[in-house]
Amino acid sequence: MIDDFRGQNYFLSNFYPHKMIGPHWIYYPTLEHAFQAAKTHSLIEARNISEAQTPPIAKRLGRQVKLIDNWDEVRAAVMLRLLIIKFADPELSAKLVATGKHELVEENYWHDNYWGNCFCAKCKLPGENKLGKMLMQIRNKEFLAS
Repeated sequence: MIDDFRGQNYFLSNFYPHKMIGPHWIYYPTLEHAFQAAKTHSLIEARNISEAQTPPIAKRLGRQVKLIDNWDEVRAAVMLRLLIIKFADPELSAKLVATGKHELVEENYWHDNYWGNCFCAKCKLPGENKLGKMLMQIRNKEFLAS
């Protein structure tokens, strides 16, 4: 199992520096920036997020935008699309494939049991680990059938 998206596995993190085009046809420095910008129809808010100095700042700005009406219904599809764009990069794709058959789990301590699995004492049940599952889908090229 790979459950730490730091160090040699940092490329799996949404905070990993990788310039990509995303929502509103803007370039973003990380997938996290692009994902946060996808939450809004506002070009101004998206541009502000794209210019955030760090992914945590982009994440904070994303919590302040006027959400698109159906965000909860589309957020997983948006994440998968952005991950596909990110891992279309041959270098990143090769690194992802090199994880082999290891289960990918986005472990965290900030209670995110939707995208990952929080391992704090308060969170008793395993999280949904949607990010890890999507990464494995892409690694196994299963997204093509979706």
